[in-house]
Amino acid sequence: MKNNIVKLVATIIVCTCAVHSANCQTSQDGLAVSAEATFLADTNAPQLFLTVHLLNTTNHEIVVLTKNLQYDFSDFGVSDANKENWTVGYNQPGVTFQGHLVAPPLSDLSPVTIKPNEEAIITHLVDNSMLLKHLHLTKDTQITVCYAISSDWGSRFGTWNGSATSKPFEVSFKNK
Repeated sequence: MKNNIVKLVATIIVCTCAVHSANCQTSQDGLAVSAEATFLADTNAPQLFLTVHLLNTTNHEIVVLTKNLQYDFSDFGVSDANKENWTVGYNQPGVTFQGHLVAPPLSDLSPVTIKPNEEAIITHLVDNSMLLKHLHLTKDTQITVCYAISSDWGSRFGTWNGSATSKPFEVSFKNK
């Protein structure tokens, strides 16, 4: 009985990993990205919960940034109403004050060292009603998420840099 339970648990773990890997898309830079989103469709306070998985596909450790990132939901370059391309990362030029770059503390960006075949997770809550109304999400909307860290910021912080995009996925809709 104990052996059957162990086999069952092992099978579940393998299947879960296989499904997660099937939803990933690996970049040339050794990072595979997958994502999922849940839309809480409460008409008084809609919320979008975004989860991005960063999987290290290299044979060495890499450091990724996971907090206080820039989120771009502007969907540039997509003319199809059923497609959204979102960008998460630190790839925009920095903020300046009186002509000087304002650099964020590395600790505020929560760097995570991931070993080969390990992953870091980024979570983000969007509760801006105006933004959510602008997105026009439906059950058929195909979303891709691009995790992007510019080479300037990557070299400054000593982290992974480049871009990696998830395979398209659909938002899960839930009512409160």
